Amino acid sequence: MKKIFLPALVFCTFLFACNNEAAKTETAVTALSTFSLDSAKAAITASNATYGACFATGDSALFVSHYTSDACISPSNMPKMCGPQAINAFFTGGYKMGIRNLKLTTDEVMGSKDAVVETGTYEVLGDKGVSFDKGKFIVVWKEENGKLKMHRDIWNTDMPAAAPAK
Repeated sequence: MKKIFLPALVFCTFLFACNNEAAKTETAVTALSTFSLDSAKAAITASNATYGACFATGDSALFVSHYTSDACISPSNMPKMCGPQAINAFFTGGYKMGIRNLKLTTDEVMGSKDAVVETGTYEVLGDKGVSFDKGKFIVVWKEENGKLKMHRDIWNTDMPAAAPAK
């Protein structure tokens, strides 16, 4: 059951690439007319730090606030879940299962002002840092109301599948 609610992160249904000329003129991730991949990376790092910590306090509102208003998550072994209510229900299920933190490690960040894609690995932790799951994720980030937020989030476990019941 714990593998069904393995949270966090990440997500990619499409990818927009930065060209070299755009990279030279980048200045800020929150301004629609300008873009800085370094600023995007910093915003993602800051968001990821508070995202996983929501499980320690049970703060579902803060968890959901990391996503765009029309975000979708695609958890392992579950159908896609879209919108704040569905994401909140997912968080609540994970919290009730005993998830208390997520350790996210970013491997790559790429993109443009239209969308930023993050790839990485995750570890789901319970009380006293007990590991429930490890896997990989892809997240598509988009700007909403001046903040970079997760728009599409897909992840899957590296754990072997459970043996079928006999």
